[in-house]
Amino acid sequence: MTDTIGHGLRAPAVGGNAAYGSDLMVDLLHELGAEYVFLNPGSSFRGIHDSLVNYRGNRAPEIVLVTHEMIAVAMAHGYAKATGKVGFCILHNLVGLMNGAMSVFNAFCDQTPMVILGGSGPADPAERRFIDWAHSANTQGELVRPYVKWTDEPVTLDAALESMLRAYRKAVTPPYGPAYVSIDAGLQEVTATAGSLPDAKLPRYQAPPPIHPDPELIDRLAEAIAGAQMPLVMGGRFGLDAKVSDLLVRLVELTGAAYLDDRTTVCFPTDHPQNLNGDRNIRKEADLFVCFDCVDLTAATGRYGSSRSSIMGMGSAAQDALVADISLGDYFGNSWAHFGGPTPPVGMQIVADPRLALEHLVAAVERRLAGGAPVKDVVARRKALAARHAALMEKRAQKLKSRWSESPFALERVTHEVYQAVREEDWTLVVRNHRSWTEGYWPLDRSGRYLGGDGGGGVGYGPGAAVGAALALKGSGKLPVAMIGDGDFMMAPGAIWSAAHHRVPLLMVVLNNRSWGNDELHQREIAEQRRRPVANAHVGQRTYDPDVDLAGVARSFGAWAAGPIDDPERIAGALQEAVAAVKAGRTAVVEIVTALT
Repeated sequence: MTDTIGHGLRAPAVGGNAAYGSDLMVDLLHELGAEYVFLNPGSSFRGIHDSLVNYRGNRAPEIVLVTHEMIAVAMAHGYAKATGKVGFCILHNLVGLMNGAMSVFNAFCDQTPMVILGGSGPADPAERRFIDWAHSANTQGELVRPYVKWTDEPVTLDAALESMLRAYRKAVTPPYGPAYVSIDAGLQEVTATAGSLPDAKLPRYQAPPPIHPDPELIDRLAEAIAGAQMPLVMGGRFGLDAKVSDLLVRLVELTGAAYLDDRTTVCFPTDHPQNLNGDRNIRKEADLFVCFDCVDLTAATGRYGSSRSSIMGMGSAAQDALVADISLGDYFGNSWAHFGGPTPPVGMQIVADPRLALEHLVAAVERRLAGGAPVKDVVARRKALAARHAALMEKRAQKLKSRWSESPFALERVTHEVYQAVREEDWTLVVRNHRSWTEGYWPLDRSGRYLGGDGGGGVGYGPGAAVGAALALKGSGKLPVAMIGDGDFMMAPGAIWSAAHHRVPLLMVVLNNRSWGNDELHQREIAEQRRRPVANAHVGQRTYDPDVDLAGVARSFGAWAAGPIDDPERIAGALQEAVAAVKAGRTAVVEIVTALT
């Protein structure tokens, strides 16, 4: 017999001592702090599933049922970024792992701590059914080995428990990332012996202390900033940390440096007068780049020289500028994928925890100033940067005004309208589509307010990650907001069912340009380069005839929904109703018809 408490189904726990291997595995998940485990059901982990429900009563961890493995991994990914804790999910043997593999790659590139368990086997051929033969492999982890931090295929129950602990430690050791453990179905169903559960609190299963920067290098960097003509500070992945922005503000104000965010992150107040996000010339003028936790330093410093495409161009850089890399980037990744770009143009490398290095750098600059050592041109640079910032803001305001009445809606207006609807709330921007995001129409006052991009560029991340993050924020008083594209939504709409089923408050705005917009822009560009008809760029790109009723899809999954909205008179009211629905505890989806650019 079950009862519904808040969301999800609860079951009376059997309690007592663990009777089976899977009972011990689930106890260990609890000891590791697993609040939720995201899964699509599979027979290869039926033992673990039974233990979650009938042994622990579906409490800590609680099952979050999803409709596809790609969504399950994305939900764990979003949950981990929203909490700063490990996300846990379970995938069904080979086929489930294949379905989830794209999302595993995203999480790896995004350096997100996750433990992924995969049911497998049984390893004993005598225990296999016909389908187990088809879905068993000698080394199941080979499917994701190139893009996880660690993987294992333990052959005994004790080894499986040890592997789970080791996977956790690997995941939480910077640079973070997912770890994968294949758990044999037979081991889940063996009889447990008393005292078999290892102590998850032992030091050997915890993350090591953060890596401190070399003090001499920090002093050299402080000196370089003091003498630079135009120092440019850039913040990257560590923008998830709410404590980062105050330190960055202190650094740029003391030194008169310009500031830019790396792609798909926000580390710095967008209204700050030294924030030049959107200025395509500042990289050319910089003679010193100070890059904290930037994913691809070649992109961050504007040094890609390819002439194939101007799409996603960020402005070029002076080739003789000194680049300082403050990160753990050299400890991340492997040679399987080219993620992260070519060998970066680094002239000074500080391998350390980036936030800790930032603290030390601010202290070093303050020591120099206290000792009377000047920083070159601080006052004049700050004044000049403030003027450039003001000009950017005015240009954006004029663009919003000029595009206000367009139909379909201009992206500038949509971003502005959504912000106006939530500005009085304690919001968190859990997902935003980087191709349809327009800079300057949604003020972000600090780091930690936006949870960053997908990591690996895999479309389909948005719905699952938004729901996972919103579930993590449930009960916190924060209002989670996601702004995603129609293509992203159509790849993983089942996430909405999970959100509705688990009573997840979330505002999801779907920007529907009825096209695979990024690729339509590429088709336009290559047609222009080849002097062929640009008018044909929509062929094989547009999702119309029939138009998809995305709001109807969301409604069918149990969400509150409005749209498709193409009437300017409806947009503000629909968003206000959606916010009210979210505050009442519902998942709300608003579909807005937008222009391609």
